[in-house]
Amino acid sequence: MKLIPAIDLIDGHCVRLHQGKFNKVTHYELGPVELAKKYQATGFTNLHIVDLDGTKDGCSENADVIKEIIETSGLNVQLGGGIRSLDDIVKWLDIGVFQTISGSYAIVNIGRLEDAFKNVELSRIIIALDILYEGGEPMVMTHGWQQSSGQSLFQLLKIFKDNGFQDFLITDISKDGTLSGPNMNLYRQCVEFSESLKFIASGGLSSMSDVVELESIGLYSAVTGKALLDKKIKTQEVKQFLQEE
Repeated sequence: MKLIPAIDLIDGHCVRLHQGKFNKVTHYELGPVELAKKYQATGFTNLHIVDLDGTKDGCSENADVIKEIIETSGLNVQLGGGIRSLDDIVKWLDIGVFQTISGSYAIVNIGRLEDAFKNVELSRIIIALDILYEGGEPMVMTHGWQQSSGQSLFQLLKIFKDNGFQDFLITDISKDGTLSGPNMNLYRQCVEFSESLKFIASGGLSSMSDVVELESIGLYSAVTGKALLDKKIKTQEVKQFLQEE
């Protein structure tokens, strides 16, 4: 399993939100470009970037910073946030993003996926499925976690799998930015649903023991932002989780 550091951006600055709430923001002094270079020097090969301005408003205030990270860090960047058209996807892939993350756009176009991702290699797309529990069901949220799709996680997973998608970012919104530990039961259910899909865990990671448990479940990779920034996970601890396949 690979561990992937995360950088969340608002107005070109590194931040973390608590449970995705824009009124609960933690700001970090280190700039995003410097932080990306630090992660590259540690030995990470991948980087997860979320353009929070894009997730909220559908328009990016962080394009120049993201381009600089791509050009100077040498990291394989997976980018999400406000990517809501095929033109957006193609633009970022052309700029040098390794994989684009599609949540709202993919779900809104669930009935016409072949057209929605026309001429784009599906291996370059990560489908983001962000959930909140309603009556015990993991329901998928969209548009910066502000709207419900009205569909459950496993309903959507089946549709995307049947259409050839393999990479899925699964986030329990209630865990995001809390350092309370991931929803291990959720990820067990995902692996039980399909061992062939590449599931990326996101939300709540708090320690190396969490990383080890996710690996034991069979997760493909895990994203961590706050735990690294707050030094709950030390960079010297992560060496065994930096390898490429």
